[in-house]
Amino acid sequence: MSTESQTEADWDNLTDGLWQMYERLGNGDQAELRRGLPSEPFWRMLGYIGREDVHEDDLSKWQTLIQCIALSGYEGTPFGVALWRMGASEERPEQPGYSKQRLKRLLEADDDQLPTLLRHTAKQMRSADQSANWNAARKLLFYDGDSAEKARLRIAQQYYTYTTHSNQDDSTDE
Repeated sequence: MSTESQTEADWDNLTDGLWQMYERLGNGDQAELRRGLPSEPFWRMLGYIGREDVHEDDLSKWQTLIQCIALSGYEGTPFGVALWRMGASEERPEQPGYSKQRLKRLLEADDDQLPTLLRHTAKQMRSADQSANWNAARKLLFYDGDSAEKARLRIAQQYYTYTTHSNQDDSTDE
């Protein structure tokens, strides 16, 4: 495994670890995380994944990621696929549940807009009873340049090709 892919696997494990820790928390702590506050459960979750000494510039990114996971849940469904499936019916699987206009706004969002759009998306996912693998959203939050662009392209690819490949196993986010 290359150093780059090992680093990415480590990041994915951290994101997976957030969900594992969240599931162990009591209802009150989970409710605090859904509110997105940097309260005790937030810091315990960061400590659980070895990020208790988070850099000040990354604090709001972690808050957003943890809040999104807390709001909508976490599973293996790739983020772009989950967006397509949100609210899509079995009778009309060719109709996305998350509009193409919203996807465009999400993928074109700058660093100031992105957290708000992700939180709104997580709330929509919760309403649609759709969970996702939040690793792609994590990449949007923490990466910039080519790495962030690759994440955007991957989400778009998952979303726009979902009906073409809907009979395939879609449980990976890479």
